[in-house]
Amino acid sequence: MKNFFLKFPPEIQGGLLIILAFVIIGPNDILVPLISEESSLWQFHLCRSIIVICLISLILVFTGRKLIIINWSAVIIRSFLYTASMLIYFGCLSFLSIAVVGAGMFTSPIFVLLISYFLYNEVIGFRRILAVIIGSIGVWFILDPFNEQFSFLNFLPVFGGAFLAMGNMATWRLCSKENLLTLNLMFFLAIGLCGLLGILTISAYDIQSIDLSIPSFFTSEWTFGSKLLWTLIFLQSIGSLIGIGLLTKAYQMADTSYLNVFEYSFFIFAGFSGWFILGQTISLYESFGIILIIVAGIIVTIASRRLQFKNKVLNK
Repeated sequence: MKNFFLKFPPEIQGGLLIILAFVIIGPNDILVPLISEESSLWQFHLCRSIIVICLISLILVFTGRKLIIINWSAVIIRSFLYTASMLIYFGCLSFLSIAVVGAGMFTSPIFVLLISYFLYNEVIGFRRILAVIIGSIGVWFILDPFNEQFSFLNFLPVFGGAFLAMGNMATWRLCSKENLLTLNLMFFLAIGLCGLLGILTISAYDIQSIDLSIPSFFTSEWTFGSKLLWTLIFLQSIGSLIGIGLLTKAYQMADTSYLNVFEYSFFIFAGFSGWFILGQTISLYESFGIILIIVAGIIVTIASRRLQFKNKVLNK
C-alpha cells in the first residue's frame, strides 16, 4: 500500500493526506460545540495540549527519536500563525455552524494569492483577480450583513482564514525540512500556553462579570465538568494529533497553491458530521456563498499551476 502511495507525485500524495485528515477532523471538530457547554475555549486548549504533548512524548520515548529544530524562528512564526488561526476557528465553532466557520476559514486560498503577490512579487493575472472577486462575494453571502441576526463576530472566521493561509505557506516555505512531531509539539505548546494565559486572565480580572456581549465560551472560568466533558476532550485530542499531523505532512510535501483544492473536502465531511451529530443545517443563501468560495479556490489553484508551469518552461 505504501509503495502504491509513493508512486504518485508529491502534489497528489499531499492531496490524499489532506482528504484523509479531513475525514478525521470533520467529525472530530463537531465535538467542540458539545465541549463548549461545560468548558471554556482556554480550558479546552490547555487540557487538549497537555494530552497531546504527553502522547507525543510517549511516541518520542518509544521510537527513540530526538527533537531537533533546524530553524527556531521559522518554527515559532509558524506556531504563532496556526495558534491564532485555531483560536479563532474553535472559538467560532461554539456559536456558528461548522460549515459556515469552514467557509470563512477556507478563504485561505485567496489570502495565499494576495500574500504571494505583495510579499513574493508573484504576478496576478485575470483569473486570480476574478477568483478574489468571486470569493469575496461568497463571503458576503455567508456573512449576510443585512440579516437581523448578523454580528460582527461573524467576520472572525475570515480572519482565521488569513492566519491559516500564512501558516500553510510558512509550513511549505520555511519549515518543509523540520521534523513532523517537532512542528506539532511546538504548535500544541503554543496554543496550550495561550489557554493557560486565558484561564489566568479570566480568573484574575473576573471577566465573566463584565458584559462583553460575546459567547460564554470565551469568558468562562475553569470547571472540573463531567466525565463526558473529559471523554470528549480526550477524543478530540487524539483526533487532533492524527488529523493535524496528516495536514502538516501534506503541507511539507508540496506548494500550498497546489494543495488548496483538496482542502474543500472539509465541507463534505464537516457538513455531513454537523448535520448527522448536531442537526446543523445550511441555508440556501449560505450554500451559495460556500459554492462561490470553492469556485474561487479552484480558480486560484488552476491559475497558480499554470503560472508555475509557465515559469518552469521559461527557466529551462
